[in-house]
Parts: sequence; C-alpha cells; structure tokens
Amino acid sequence: MTRGDELRLADIVDACREMSEVVAVGRDAFLADRIRVRAAERLLEVIGEAANALGVETTDEYPEVNWRDITRLRIVLAHHYQRVDSEQVWNIAVAEVPALLLAISPGEIPG
Repeated sequence: MTRGDELRLADIVDACREMSEVVAVGRDAFLADRIRVRAAERLLEVIGEAANALGVETTDEYPEVNWRDITRLRIVLAHHYQRVDSEQVWNIAVAEVPALLLAISPGEIPG
C-alpha cells in the first residue's frame, strides 16, 4: 500500500468516525436538521473522493467493500444533489458507513 493510500484510508476512517457524531442525535432529529443532513452528505462525499483515489492494490485488499458504489454515491451527491433523499442519507450513514469502518479498520467499534 502506498503512503498516499494510507492517508486516503485515514481520511475515510476519520469521516466514518465523524459520521457517528452527526447521526448520534437519532433519526428524527437528524432528518429535521438540514445542517446535519448536509454534514452527512459532505462526509459521504469525502469518503467517496478518497475511495476514488485509492489504488487497485489497496481496494483489492478489501474485497468486501463495494468501492464502486461508494464512488458512484459521491458523484450523485456532488452532481445530482437534487435527487438526494435525506432518508437515504440517514440509512447509508447508520448502516453502510459503520460497516465500511469495520471493514477497513477491523479493531474499530463504530459510534
């Protein structure tokens, strides 16, 4: 793994950890707070951008992670934002993000 990929994985881990703080208020409070929703969207963009920059050697080390879906989500968030549903953001934030964190940082306990 290259040093650049190590840094990108660290960025993904950091964004996953921050996401647990963003959603800690619970579903209803999250969905009622557009700033939290936007923060979650931004963290998903960061995760997607970092994932997109990872080398094949690194992504191959984590076959259980659907890197393609992660990078596609970033494209939707950045370029087709009008199609983004807050409920979907919540579902990804509370299900997929913790699973990603566990996959790339096995000793980590998601928030």
